[in-house]
Parts: sequence; C-alpha cells; structure tokens
Amino acid sequence: MKKCLILFLFIACNYVFAQRPTTGEKIFNNKYPAEQINTVSFSSLTVSNTIKDDVIVTLRDGGRHYISHAYIRAHEHYTFENLPVGHFVYQYHNLKTYYESPKRIPIYLNTEEFLHFYYSAGAKKIIGFEISQEEFFKE
Repeated sequence: MKKCLILFLFIACNYVFAQRPTTGEKIFNNKYPAEQINTVSFSSLTVSNTIKDDVIVTLRDGGRHYISHAYIRAHEHYTFENLPVGHFVYQYHNLKTYYESPKRIPIYLNTEEFLHFYYSAGAKKIIGFEISQEEFFKE
C-alpha cells in the first residue's frame, strides 16, 4: 500500500509540473533565428504578466526583426537582459490568439524598462491588436 501511494504521488507530481514550461523558457527556439543581444548596453526590460493566462512574449525591433522571446506564466514576471538599444514592438500569444502592441517601447543605454500585461475592462481583452500566426513567427 505504501509503495502504491509513493508511486501515485510521484506520477501525480510529474504530471502536474511537466505540463507547463517555466517562466523564461525559450520554447520556440526552433522557429526563430538566434537572439540579438548587446552585452555592453546594460539595458533590460521586465515584463510583468498580471493576467490569469500564460503568455509568450516576442520582442522585435522597429523593422519587425526578431530580438528575443520568453514564456511567462500567469502572475509572474521575466526580465529580458542585454537588449540592443532601440524602439521595440512586442508581440504576444496567450495560447489562444496572437497580438501585437499598438505602441513601441524605447530601450536606452543602461536603463531598465517595464511592461505590464493587463486586461482592458472596456474591451474585455488584453491591450493590442490581433495578428496572424505567420506574423508572430516571422523571422
């Protein structure tokens, strides 16, 4: 009986924790080119996911070229570090639909910027406009 209980607990824990990636995991490495980093800029962007859905955030530069991406669990935050300097557009996928930000985020030398995901009470959705899957995974 004791062995069955231990086996059940092991399988249950494995099942629960194996289903979702951890915050910061790069789950689409096979679909994107190498990340663009700048180790001398000392710039970062902290993304805070305040909604109840997990999101995958993709950062792109002004020309829509890929910079980085990360999986962020609900009610957690992640910091993108060593970002190049410029103005970035963020795209996100909440495991249902794909969205893009309506504005750009400026990243300057030696600064830490912040981005908070939240629902718009009037629109009943996360701020941004819907895009296609192809636009989200565009290299």
